[in-house]
Amino acid sequence: MKKILILIIIIAILVAGGVGFYLFNKKVGGLEKVKADYTIAATMLYDAFETQEQEANVKYLNKILLVEGTVVKVEIDEKYSSIILKADNTLAGGINCSFNHEIEGVSKGDMISIKGRCQGYLMDVILTNCNIEYE
Repeated sequence: MKKILILIIIIAILVAGGVGFYLFNKKVGGLEKVKADYTIAATMLYDAFETQEQEANVKYLNKILLVEGTVVKVEIDEKYSSIILKADNTLAGGINCSFNHEIEGVSKGDMISIKGRCQGYLMDVILTNCNIEYE
């Protein structure tokens, strides 16, 4: 009886470990085919968080946003990339858009639309899992 109980515990631990490993390594689904909850200009989004962060969190946090703005900075890494969109009422930065892939064909001064999930406001408004929207 004791051996069966130990065997069941070992199997349960292995199953739990396998499920945890699978979930940890599971790819995050892209937002290419997801409809945006809100379409907003970069400056308006930044101002919403800068002036009334609590209300902006209620409205935008964890929502899919389509943000339109001017590129002020592009950073490209081996696996990841980021674009900073200009907000008029800030000295540096504005909307920080993180991509899970390399981006091409975007440079400083371009006017673009980016769809991503809003993660809130630190010094910039943070969008993750972003994609550039072409019309």
